[in-house]
Amino acid sequence: MEPALSESNDRLQSLAKALDEINEGVVFLNCEGRLLWHNRAFDKLLIENSEGHMLVAAVIETAGDFNQHSYTDQPPQFEDEDETTTLRNVTVGRLDHEIRCTRMPKGMLGDDSYLLCLIKRSASRWSNYEERLRRTWGLTEREAQVAVECLRGNKNLEIAERLRISVETVNKHLDKVYQKAGVRGRAELAYRLLDGSL
Repeated sequence: MEPALSESNDRLQSLAKALDEINEGVVFLNCEGRLLWHNRAFDKLLIENSEGHMLVAAVIETAGDFNQHSYTDQPPQFEDEDETTTLRNVTVGRLDHEIRCTRMPKGMLGDDSYLLCLIKRSASRWSNYEERLRRTWGLTEREAQVAVECLRGNKNLEIAERLRISVETVNKHLDKVYQKAGVRGRAELAYRLLDGSL
């Protein structure tokens, strides 16, 4: 019995070593949703994200939902989902992440069943827009964020909540954006952002 246990432990160590080298965040969770191990790329995601604790919570929540679904007869809730894999897109702070959970069956790595989660930070077009707006129109970081939120169709109150600033501050930033972009309102701003000139 000891050689079998040693063999499964070796397999787990070999897999962990390989996963530590990939550029996506990788997390192992047990069937209770506890984080057992994560790679250096996941550490980097946490450092880059000022709300890294929320990313950890999103991973645990996704894994928990997946586990709950797997042990019931509920229909799939997530896109691209089957009985062994699920994919969920989450936004943490202003960063988009893709979380893919895969069940590692019992016996593959030992007596227990584990969840393997791959976490990829999406290089969203919105963050690219922000960078281009700062360069093209000389916007501050916050002004560019407000402009992009407008493009996403968010109202001033929603922008304020999302960026954790007051509605008055949103209005001030928008006035500056309109002035620097040479437009008179949201419709013109959206047209300038989407017309391909940026």
